[in-house]
Amino acid sequence: MKQISLNKSISIEFTKNKFLISLSLLFIVTGLNYFYISYGDLPKGQEWQMIFSSIPFLNTMLISIMMSVLASRCIDIENKGNMWNTLPTLESRKKLFSSKLLFGLIHIVLFCFIQIIMILYLGIKMMIGGGFPIFALLQTEFAEIIFGMIIFQLQCLLSLKFRNQFAALSIAFGGTLAGLFIAFVSKSALTPWSVLFSLSTVTMDYDSATRNMLLSWNAIDIKAIFISFLYFFVTYKLSLSVFNNPETGNFKIAHVNRKSKNAHTVLPAELIKMKRNPVWIPFALIPLISAGIGIINFLSNQGVLSFDWANLWTQESLFLGLFFLSPLIAILASLDFRMEHLGTNWNIMLTSSSRFKVLKDKWLTVATMSSICMIWIAFIYIVSGKLIGITGSIPNEFYLRIFASILCIIAVSSFQCMLSLIIPSFAIPVGLAFLGNILGLLLTVKGFFYATPFSMLIYSMGSTNITGEINLPVVIITCLLYTFISFAIGLLYLNRTDIKTGR
Repeated sequence: MKQISLNKSISIEFTKNKFLISLSLLFIVTGLNYFYISYGDLPKGQEWQMIFSSIPFLNTMLISIMMSVLASRCIDIENKGNMWNTLPTLESRKKLFSSKLLFGLIHIVLFCFIQIIMILYLGIKMMIGGGFPIFALLQTEFAEIIFGMIIFQLQCLLSLKFRNQFAALSIAFGGTLAGLFIAFVSKSALTPWSVLFSLSTVTMDYDSATRNMLLSWNAIDIKAIFISFLYFFVTYKLSLSVFNNPETGNFKIAHVNRKSKNAHTVLPAELIKMKRNPVWIPFALIPLISAGIGIINFLSNQGVLSFDWANLWTQESLFLGLFFLSPLIAILASLDFRMEHLGTNWNIMLTSSSRFKVLKDKWLTVATMSSICMIWIAFIYIVSGKLIGITGSIPNEFYLRIFASILCIIAVSSFQCMLSLIIPSFAIPVGLAFLGNILGLLLTVKGFFYATPFSMLIYSMGSTNITGEINLPVVIITCLLYTFISFAIGLLYLNRTDIKTGR
């Protein structure tokens, strides 16, 4: 039998994954990268140091999420089509896996190439003096490529082991959050998600007395380079080993057989689907991780922060509110729609129930579970504050913001349900939620908090200032509007589109 060449395999990967979609994701990520590093004033005489110190912080999240989404989509296509037994008859497993890795490598190299152009343009636009730090640029690009491939390989491994992608992407978000915090505590790459920080070209020294930040160039860290290559080869070997397993794609979690019950007399259909998935794990653990990071940072910076409820909230909810809550909702929405996107399940579902009820039940399930997560976040905040001994009353604005946040969560849930309905991929709506969150943060900073559901959630949570004024009437009206529009578009799509054929 004639085998498929590696070039042909790469072409097939780009065709399956719709290069236009991944290219759009790539340009959105680099666009957000540009807006972040160009935002604000650069300190005189340390412009280049400030630019190169900003890159690892945002790209630890952006590259991690981008490569996780690409890897998840790259593997999930075969998972959904049950193609793992067919493909090895056309080509060796190693070559198939190599084509997937090359697919990821092409994307991270393109990202780095666009970023180089962006940095050069920024230097010319801002007329930054002094010599251009070419070595820092090359070291940064190397760090991003090795970091991107580590995350891509790791996510391939997780996506192979967990077919529904829920656990894989939840680990990706939890790992990114934990790795980001660990990077602030230790310069060593204690997790794969901390590699980019460990290879940073700039050291930041904060003087608490003067509150000045001194930036200086790093020397080459041989130990950090060695650890990064170690992560690279370990993730490569593990993912290749799983890929070569003849049972790839057939991993199942054993469960105890139970007597079947009438679904209509026990739980609604959407909750029955969720019952068999460990959806509560990331919704319980990621807020706990965020709170733990916040408490440690809160107690470690009492020279800068006041020992009160307002400052504790900013530390506990910062990363969760600004970056990770909306993607968590997106993961839940993708999971809720995943079963219908497999096989002919849409045909079965729509012959047994009305389109309005199907969409309503899914939206209510996602909104309810996400709202419970918001209540859990509030509970952790109150209990942790009591445990560490904060006195005084909790600001009244806190309860108002929790209420407003739940309204925004309902709107985000409606929007993500619409995306997961229209886009069959599990990972793409999640990636769009993360990018939407970054864009929402920029819009909130500019004062346009009402522009997207994501910016509304960031504004309502008040992760940077809980006692700040909140315009509740605008929040209520805007959330109702986003909820109605998203639901209407989803219902129109169900009524006008043959979901099975996409026509």
